[in-house]
Amino acid sequence: MDEILTIREVAARLKLGERTITAMLAGGELPGFKVRGQWRLRCIDFDRWLDAVANGGKVEAVTAEILAGSAEDAPLIRQSRPSPEMAPACKDADGEKIEPLTQRVSQVELHRRFLAALGNGVRSHAELDSKPLDAELASPLPPRIRLYIFNATRPPGGRPLGEHKIQLIVPGQGRDERGNFDQGGGRIVLLAGYAAEEDVFVLWDAGLYSDFAWSRNVQVKAPTIIEATAGKIAEQERRLRPADSPAVTETLLACRPERLADAIIRRVEMTRQRMMRP
Repeated sequence: MDEILTIREVAARLKLGERTITAMLAGGELPGFKVRGQWRLRCIDFDRWLDAVANGGKVEAVTAEILAGSAEDAPLIRQSRPSPEMAPACKDADGEKIEPLTQRVSQVELHRRFLAALGNGVRSHAELDSKPLDAELASPLPPRIRLYIFNATRPPGGRPLGEHKIQLIVPGQGRDERGNFDQGGGRIVLLAGYAAEEDVFVLWDAGLYSDFAWSRNVQVKAPTIIEATAGKIAEQERRLRPADSPAVTETLLACRPERLADAIIRRVEMTRQRMMRP
């Protein structure tokens, strides 16, 4: 393997887009350096970064530690980091502004990919164009689910670099109306997002979202998505204040398709434990 990696090579190994890698480098989330305006990574630094993140290390902390070590080993290599005032307006190696990534797939394709990730764990399901999607699953998965799944995209402007969000809108909900998930029929409701470019699913605690405004934003941080692309079931805590209830800490999960069944089982158990707490 080459000693130095290009953006394209890193993107291929992480299964992310090249613009995503450029944004991560510019934001100090990957241990890279510039040569005549072009981003490069030392292979040894990237391998250390990937191993540390896959084992639970925080992206920014791991990057900073590796860069500090690289500076001692090779003092002529310096990380070109953005100034504070430039950080929100991320640019690529040629100085062009990087537009937020908003890759989306259709509702039918969201459902197809979710079910495909569960494979033989799916016994039956409603038509793929149903919203929400009801499905019957095989043990140890929950036997009957109701799936609300949305595209998880990167919003333009004003949000932290790399953060993804979904926008909650349920069938029949108007712009000036409040929304709720259909909890009927003895089904377990799953609130999910799908980051298409990264091929990552996110599972929030659906029970903590009720009486929400039309197009309410629900976020997941970039490091959580990155940990998931490394093969983990990544966890992230969020402080919420549900309607008419005390503040509560939600733990969301993110994973690649091959870990989705395990993540669903963990999601259901975590929700059950939350509901049992006094």
